[in-house]
Amino acid sequence: MPSIDPRRLHFVGSLPQFEDATSAIRWQQHELAGLVRRLSGGETGPRLQWFVPLVKALKGLPQVRTVQDGEWTSYDDTDRLAVQRGGRLTPGDIPMRLGEYAREELAALDALGMPATAGLPLQIGVPGYLDMALFIFGPLGVLRHARAFRDATAEQIADVHQAAGDAVVFQLEVPAALIAVVSAPRPLRPLLARLMARLVTRQVAKAPQGSRFGVHLCLGDLGHRALKMPSTADPQVRLANALVRRWPRGRQLEFIHLPLSGGDEPPTTSAAYYDRLRRLRVPAAVPVVAGIAHEDQSPGDQMAVRTLVERALGRRADIATACGLGRRTPEQAVRAVDSMRVLLED
Repeated sequence: MPSIDPRRLHFVGSLPQFEDATSAIRWQQHELAGLVRRLSGGETGPRLQWFVPLVKALKGLPQVRTVQDGEWTSYDDTDRLAVQRGGRLTPGDIPMRLGEYAREELAALDALGMPATAGLPLQIGVPGYLDMALFIFGPLGVLRHARAFRDATAEQIADVHQAAGDAVVFQLEVPAALIAVVSAPRPLRPLLARLMARLVTRQVAKAPQGSRFGVHLCLGDLGHRALKMPSTADPQVRLANALVRRWPRGRQLEFIHLPLSGGDEPPTTSAAYYDRLRRLRVPAAVPVVAGIAHEDQSPGDQMAVRTLVERALGRRADIATACGLGRRTPEQAVRAVDSMRVLLED
């Protein structure tokens, strides 16, 4: 392998085996010392449901009406909201709490005597503004409310960056962009990838100079099932390449996470699926995170998949699951982490 950089573990976000951020962070700092590039607070408690707590809060706004009630257990069981006729959604109406959560986790690190640093930063999960607008308000919500979500998110990012600087890395979580590319007919995928990359990077461009970002491409995990599974890694590669080409100056790209399995479906052992990874154009200094770890696949098959992925990439990959662990039971999450650790071995 051209790269001699050792593999590292990457936690996409939620860690349901822990009760709070302190427990999750202490575990990473001690049991996983030297095995992670960034620390995750585990998005414990209600945050295991991604931005669902924000949706429930939005339902209480006077200008918002509920079109459909849901518990977010599957893609059909979601809330769907609308803004009342004559009403308007502003950034100040959107109850995002990224800054609050970040300060809690930074304080937990300080209390443990191991504050976040540029060398071992705290990772902050950031739901994509397009995703929030689309999944909460439907397709028209993207046209009507995406800017409000983008600006609300930008305010939170700026607040956290002012407090912690380069001791935090923001992980953009963008299933809508990848699903759009997956869903497009093959001839239209390059166009969709460029469009989605332009929209996603608008959020990055609004962040303060010097901000650090990673990108979690996502296939969805509601009910622990992917929304769509591509037949090859072509959509992931096209979107990743488009993001790299459009990445704003002055904001550091720290990693790109590629989901190469989905939900309860382990990664395929077919080499053909991974061939498109040969076309990935992520700079050598930017880690590629392979979302291949899965607790329901044998260690032998897991290692075979890693070999196929790294052979196609021509470099070592960091190791992750396809998405966060919040849709798994705590027991499944522990097994998933065990699978991740096995894949670090040579």
